[in-house]
Amino acid sequence: MKKLLLTLAVAGMCFGMVGCASQKPLTPEEIAAERERQIQMTTRIYEGKTPEEVLLAADRVFRLADDDYNVSHQGTSLQAQRDWLVYIVIAAARGTDTWVVQTSPVENGTKIVAMHSGQGQSINAVPTANFNGGMGVTATTGPIMTNMTTSPAIYQLFFARLDNLLGKNPNWITCKEANKLFTDGNLEPLCLVANDRTPDGKSAVQRNRELEQANQ
Repeated sequence: MKKLLLTLAVAGMCFGMVGCASQKPLTPEEIAAERERQIQMTTRIYEGKTPEEVLLAADRVFRLADDDYNVSHQGTSLQAQRDWLVYIVIAAARGTDTWVVQTSPVENGTKIVAMHSGQGQSINAVPTANFNGGMGVTATTGPIMTNMTTSPAIYQLFFARLDNLLGKNPNWITCKEANKLFTDGNLEPLCLVANDRTPDGKSAVQRNRELEQANQ
């Protein structure tokens, strides 16, 4: 189910890109360095784990993040996708988060590559005159923008949670904690209008309610 918010904390339409403004062409050395940076950012090796174990854990990362994620498996890869919607009184934004996760066996375990791409579109309510002289409202939409995420924050959160599910780290990082830990880029693909469940199944709303009750 698409979710509605009363705030327009819209994931900036750059979806984690380094920048939206035009930039001078990169040199061959800079291109090579950027390639290596992106590979390191999106790739991990889990020793002693099979591709199936890693994919099942990755599947769970998405399902815990938000109930709207639909996950489909194909061999040694999976795709996770969800639609989102945020709005205020006269404006809104909608979009789609898409993840592609690929695994391959290596000598000491499993290599995983995770890539996120985001698609977004703005929606504005524009006052218009109708046929009887009154005023109405017409919705106008901005251009659809699609970008591959190339800033590290969202990948840092994804792999931190995957580490937890695969037994490499005892700590599960919630979106509230991630906002303080991972600041280079946005966390919207796993946190915007998301349930943000912990492995015990409790959502952010449930955790906040329990905290409020404990403090009363």
